[in-house]
Formats: sequence, structure tokens, C-alpha cells
Amino acid sequence: MFPSLRLVSLLCVAVTPALAARPLTMEQSVALALEQSPRLIEGRADAASAQARLEGASLLLQSNPQLQAAVGPRLRDEGDTLELNVGLSQQLEVFGQRAARKDAARATAAASQSRLEALQVDLAAEVRRSFGRALAAERALQLSDDALGLAEEGRKTAEERLKAGAASHIEVNIARVELGRAQREKVRATQERIQALAELKLLLNLDPDEDVTLEGELRADVAPAPAIATLIEQAARQRQDLRAARADWEAARAEVRFARRDAMPRPSLGVSYGREEGDTIVQGTLSIDLPLFNQNQAGRGASAARKRQAQQRLDATERFVHTEVELALNRYRAAQAMANVFGADVLDALQENLSLVTEAYRAGKVDYLQLLIIRREALDGRRGYIEALEELNAANAQLMRAVGTLR
Repeated sequence: MFPSLRLVSLLCVAVTPALAARPLTMEQSVALALEQSPRLIEGRADAASAQARLEGASLLLQSNPQLQAAVGPRLRDEGDTLELNVGLSQQLEVFGQRAARKDAARATAAASQSRLEALQVDLAAEVRRSFGRALAAERALQLSDDALGLAEEGRKTAEERLKAGAASHIEVNIARVELGRAQREKVRATQERIQALAELKLLLNLDPDEDVTLEGELRADVAPAPAIATLIEQAARQRQDLRAARADWEAARAEVRFARRDAMPRPSLGVSYGREEGDTIVQGTLSIDLPLFNQNQAGRGASAARKRQAQQRLDATERFVHTEVELALNRYRAAQAMANVFGADVLDALQENLSLVTEAYRAGKVDYLQLLIIRREALDGRRGYIEALEELNAANAQLMRAVGTLR
């Protein structure tokens, strides 16, 4: 019985398929990072805390009612009596304190939400750059495979020509050195691909051992960038850090108003009930705190300083956004121009030269050095095209971030 069970378990293991690799596109990677990246934990917590403070500031009454009670004997010659007094009072804000507090809390919540969205935009741009780098690493690895195949073919051809007396030992040794160089390049390209995928998984909060396949291609046919004025106007509308700076300034202004009103009296209205000498006494009560000594000098000074700081930060952020958009646009245009250099005609010409010189070398029309020069030019051209596409993708991600575009 036991051998049969063991055979069944082995068969089950044998037919269990391996876990399929997770396919990922660039936008799927962005969505996954926004969903589970640990970088957003603190920002989400800050936004939730600010929203909770807004709910607290929106309460109609900020303080709870106060209950007072007094009981004790009244000592008299005619006889002692028990006296009772119970009162209930509620403090009110009648000089605009609640409205100013709500305005400050609402602006603070908006600033926290905008900072969270700014973190999301930064993360999305970084994921797009990392995804493009991983795609470029995969293409570079494929190129190294092609280069290794060409080098292996060149070595075999050189050895065959040596046997036929049409080549020298120096030519064969050069071919062997070139093969070693191609093998080294293959190892380097493999390590770069592993590193690029590891960095992408780190951004997406994936298990390092999880297998993923990247779908999509780096493209050169991207849309031309709009004019600088259009991009600056777009950034002014939707840059999340700029909106956060504006909300911080609004919150600081509201805090200044609240600090001024906080020095105003807060009357307390109430009612009291008592028993005195057998009589029932019901009275309305009114109490007012008199701000003679503490007029909230510290709060008013701190809020005024924060308002100045918020104004300076807003001005600096506006200048920074303008500069960042301009730099991102210049990088994007330069990357686009570089990618356009490697047009289809150029790549086709390089590939055609590679095929022609390989055939010419086999036929003995060119020596190995000529073959090596043209082969390296073709491989360097293809490698340069991959690097240009990676830079164009990174520049596009930076431009999206500069104008505050999430998707």
C-alpha cells in the first residue's frame, strides 16, 4: 500500500505545472506600485489623520457640557437642613472661532491629500523609468546573444580558413579574443537585467523570487512635446506639490484668524437647580472668561510666523515648478532628437553591412580586422539605439512628473 501511495504522490508532483510568470505592462506596474508600495503608507496615514482632525474641527460644540453639584447640611439653631444645588453649563464659541478652525483643518486636509498625490506621481514616474530600464536590459541581453553568436561564427570561420591556408594564427587568435569579449558582454548584460528586474520588483513590493515577464516595447514614435507655456500652465493646474503649498498657505491664513478669535471670550450658558430651606430654585447661568492677561500672544505670534513661512514656500515652489518643467522639456526634446537619429534606414543599413561583410569574409574578400570593425559598428549602433530609447522613456517619465501627470 505504501509504495503505491508514494508512486501516486510522485506522479502528482511530476504533472504539477510550474507557476507561470506574471505578465506586466508599464501601466500595470504603475497601478501595482500605487496599490501596494510601502512608500505611500506614511502619506496615506497623514491624509487620514488630517481628515480625522477636520471631522473634529467641524463639531458644533468643541467642549463637553460641565455638570456641577453641591450638597451639604445647613447648620442652624432651629435645626439642620440638607441643601442641594445642581448645575449644567455649556461653553459656546460666538466670535467665529469654529469657522476659522474648520477653514484651517480643511486646508490642512487638502494639503495632506495633495502631498499624498505628489508621492504617487513621483512613484509612478520612478516605476516608468525602472520599467523602461528593465526593457532596455532585456533588449541589451538579446543583443549580447546576437553578438555572441556572431563571434562564435567568426571563430569557426577563422579556424576553417586557417585549415585551408587562407588565414593566419593571428587572425584566429583575434577571433578567439573577440569571442571572449562577447562572452564577457553577455555576462554583464545578464547581470544588468537581473539588477533592473530586482529594482523594479522592489518598487512594486513584489517578492524577489517572483518571476515576471515584461510586456511592451520601448518606442521612438512618441508625440512631440507641447510648447513650454502650455506645459507650465498645465503644471500650475495639476502639480500636487504646488496645490499642497497653496493649501498650506490657506491653512496658515486660517490659523491666523483663529489665533485672533481664540483670544476672545467664550461665554458659558447653563441652568442650575437647587433646594434651599424647602424651596425649589431654578436659575439660568452665564459665565464669561475675561482675557485680561493671556490674550493668546504665543498662538498669534506662531501663526503669523507660519503664514510668512507658507507664503515663502509657495513662492519658492512656483519658481521650482517653472524651472523643473523647462528642464524636463529640454531633456525630452534632446532624447527625442537622439532617438530619431537611429531611424529605420540607419538600422537597416547597419544590418545590411553586417550581412555583406560576413559573406565577404567567408569568401575571403576581406580580412578579419575589416569584419571586426564593421561588426562592432553594427552592434554599437544597435546598442546606442537601445540606450536612446531608454533615455527617451526616462525623459518622458520626468516630463509627466514635472507637469503632475499620474497616468
